[in-house]
Amino acid sequence: MPEKPGRDSLAQAMRKAAPYLNLGWTFAVTLALGVLGGWWLDGKLGTRPWLLLAGAALGIAAAFVSFFRVVLPPKGGGDGDGGKES
Repeated sequence: MPEKPGRDSLAQAMRKAAPYLNLGWTFAVTLALGVLGGWWLDGKLGTRPWLLLAGAALGIAAAFVSFFRVVLPPKGGGDGDGGKES
């Protein structure tokens, strides 16, 4: 018998979508932390704008690593749940 759309299917869809819902915020915050860290170090060490640029580059790299960890499937080729059906 087919499952009726309702609370259970909505909850299941939200569980599947949850890892993707915060990607934009995670990307922006990671980049901002790199830029702010570089800006702060530039102020302390007087190396403007080099550490700001380095912080931005590191922030972008960290943001992309975080992004791809969520978006790409694990190397095992599965969906990361160890073969469990739910």
